[in-house]
Order: sequence, then structure tokens, then C-alpha cells
Amino acid sequence: MKSKLIKITLLTTVMVAALNSCSHKTFKQNLNVKNFSSQFIAKVDSIVIQRMNEYNIPGLAIGLVKNDTIVYTEGYGVSNIQNRKPVTPNSIFHTASISKLFTAMAVMTLVHENKLALNDKLVDVIPSLKYEDQRVQQITIKNLLNHTSGLPDISNYNWSNNNQDDSSLKEYVMGLNLRLNSNPSTQYQYSNLAYDILGYVIEKISSINFEKFVKENILNTSEMYTSDFRYFEIEDSLKTTPHSKRWLTKKVHTRKTYPYTREHAPSSTLNSSSHDLSKWMISFLKIMDKSNTNNQYIEMTMPSIESYPYIGLGFQLDNIHENKTIGHYGGDKGFRSYLLMIPKEKIGLVILANCDYNEDFRQEILHAISKLMLVN
Repeated sequence: MKSKLIKITLLTTVMVAALNSCSHKTFKQNLNVKNFSSQFIAKVDSIVIQRMNEYNIPGLAIGLVKNDTIVYTEGYGVSNIQNRKPVTPNSIFHTASISKLFTAMAVMTLVHENKLALNDKLVDVIPSLKYEDQRVQQITIKNLLNHTSGLPDISNYNWSNNNQDDSSLKEYVMGLNLRLNSNPSTQYQYSNLAYDILGYVIEKISSINFEKFVKENILNTSEMYTSDFRYFEIEDSLKTTPHSKRWLTKKVHTRKTYPYTREHAPSSTLNSSSHDLSKWMISFLKIMDKSNTNNQYIEMTMPSIESYPYIGLGFQLDNIHENKTIGHYGGDKGFRSYLLMIPKEKIGLVILANCDYNEDFRQEILHAISKLMLVN
């Protein structure tokens, strides 16, 4: 009887909280299409705004590039539903797993400099790594890049830790006791853990902390000056706020914890804007255009495992509108993202949003816009 009363009390509390929540003014997106001189931009604007209104997305930014030029980059909605600050092309979002493209590129930079090889064994690079599973000795750098290491994924990111110390990544990796779910090189199994370990590989080989290496060798060289893997280095005026929906009332709310802690930087914490990522897409498409058969960066975009042709070395591979695409999806608490390139047509698109629900809007928006770009 006592247990039943407790359950009734708890249910009543939840219902009252839900009613109170509903009594407050709720966020509802209601954007209007602007008047544009360009028919193409007007169509893009219409596609974005339709989905934002349909899915009640607080804020979103897109970047479109073609033939070495930024065709369009724009912000929509608000950075935070409480202060209603507008999103701009320079607004900074947590990009989640888009980060892996930059970690992979950092690894390939070391390969290009002959400081590392794809077939190098992980245990040779980090001899003091802890493991009980002897199969760990078979893991190569390539296995980590294409998710065939056998390592599991991360179950809890502990974003509330908000670690900022330079030693955070090293302490995290060296504190692991690795066990595998499968033999290396045998099957595809997505692993954020593998990419966090790759970040420490970069530190070991370069003798520079991971974020500084990527900032100096990739972000700055692509003119991504406002982007950084270290959230605490981002200007406050550029930051966006993560949003979710209440499970009961479906009310959009701001999240208290921003998804950042330094031990997961290599897999997840690139903070960037649609404008900066547009610059990077242009620079990467230029690299792919070089007629060098030994171009290690092009190898990133090729299928790397026979049993799963949808993964390169960092890049997720697909086809849309009968064209090969390369890119990566991203998603963490409060944010969703998607970067997509069509190398043959020198087209690149990116979308960043500060919400984590109805996530199909990413491909619904970008695939529709890419179709427009292919015929323009």
C-alpha cells in the first residue's frame, strides 16, 4: 500500500510539473521567407525555413560551396530561445562527430610527413597502453581511422566534467584498460573511443597537444580562425546554446550542460561555424583536385574495408542523386550537424543546428539543396 501511495505521489508531481511547464510561454519557430534577388537563394531559404518551422528548430546555419567559391552561408533562427540572439554564419556550434574528419586529417598529415604509417601498431606508438585483451596488439592506426579496431563505443561522455587541463586526454587514454568486441580488421564497429585514442597518438608523435596541433596545421591553414576544439577558447559572443525537448510536454528547452570535456576532443569537440567549415570544404576539395596518385588525403575518401564500403579513413561515404558523396554526420546532447561534399562536382554543403530532435532535417535540407546545386 505504501509503495502504491509513493507511485501516485510521484505521478502527481510529474503531472503538476508538466502542467506548470505548459503554462509558461513555449518556444515556437515561425520564420518567414525573405525576398531575394537570386532565385537559387530564395529556393534554399524556402527549404530551410520550411523544415525549421515544421520541426521547431531554434537555430541553424548552412554553408554552400561550389567551384572554389562560397556560394551562400547564412544563419537562421536564434542562438538561444531565452535571449533570442540571432544566428549568423559566424555563430559557433558544437559539431560533434564532424570533428573526426579533422582528427583523421591530422593523422594523415603525420603520415604525409613520414612520422607515422597507417600500418603502424597502436601498441608500438603507445607502448604503455593498458590492456588485458591480447588482440589489442593487432590494432593498427588504419583500424582506428576506419572503425575496424574492435574497440567499443563510449557509453557515457560525462560532459559535465568539463575538463580543461592540458593533460586531460593523456590521463583519459592512459587510464583505460582496453578490451575488444571483435578481432581487429574483421568488421566495422563505430567507435568514438578509437578517435579519442587517435588524438593521443597525434600528441605522442608530434609532441604537441592535440588541439594545438590541429589548430596550427589544419584550422588556421584553412582560415578557420574562429574555430577551436577547445570550447573555452571560443568567444562568448559567437557561442550558441544546446536545446532539447521535454519527453512529456515536448516543450523546447535550453540544456544546462554544454557538450564539452577535453578528453573527448578528438572524437567530438570541434566548435565551428558554417562560414569556417565552408572555407575548409573549399581547401579540401582543392586537395582532392590535385593529380597526385600518392595523395594520402584522397585515400581518406576511398572505401577502406571490403565488407563495409561506406567508410573511408575518417569520411563516411554514400551516394545521392547518382553522385558519390563524402562527409560526416554529427550529433551530441543539444546539437546536430552534417557535412557533405560531392567531389566530382566540386560541391560542398554543411548544416549546423542547436537542437537534438527530429534529426532527419539534416539530410532533408542538405539533400534537397544539393539537388538544386547540381542543376545550377
